[in-house]
Order: sequence, then structure tokens, then C-alpha cells
Amino acid sequence: VSNWTTNATTVAGAKNISGTSVNLLNAPFGLFLDSIDTLYIADTDNNRIQKRTANAWSSTTAAGQASGTAGATTTTLSAPSSVVVDSAGNVYIADTANHRIQCWYS
Repeated sequence: VSNWTTNATTVAGAKNISGTSVNLLNAPFGLFLDSIDTLYIADTDNNRIQKRTANAWSSTTAAGQASGTAGATTTTLSAPSSVVVDSAGNVYIADTANHRIQCWYS
């Protein structure tokens, strides 16, 4: 007997709609859930990391540009694929298309 439900709930993004607004994602890939249920999402094709707190209706940009602009500077990302947040709140990102690991300090 399984304890899993047969229904799912969307907690971020919108079905079949991509974009750069605070409630949309574009090719989300990796994610990380911290100890206080804040969800960090590698919003790959928007070149940013989105942060969604528990019970929030929209996200904020934790790293990269909210507009989705790609780049290789210290304030931009290009196709991030994975994200981890340490106990101090520092955000570590696999910045895939830039071939680097970025740390955005809290």
C-alpha cells in the first residue's frame, strides 16, 4: 500500500506557460529546499535562480538578473542547472554555460 497521493499541486511556475515574470519559470532544472521550506529553483532558460518562500504566491530572484538576461559577469548567469544553499544562506550555483560554479554570498 502506497502513502503517495495520486494528485499533484503546482508550487511554482504555470502549466505550459514560460516567462520572466515573478510567477513564471522557463525550463526549471535543479532545485533545493532549505530547512525553513524556502525553495530555490535553477530557472535555466531564464538564467537566474528563483527563491520561493513557504506559502508565497510568487518568487524573487536570488541570483542572476530578474529580466532573464544571460552573461558571464559577477552579476549574471548563463543556463544555471543546479543550486545549493548552505546554513549561512550562501547560494552556490552550477553556472553551466559559463563553465563555472558561482557563490552568491548572503
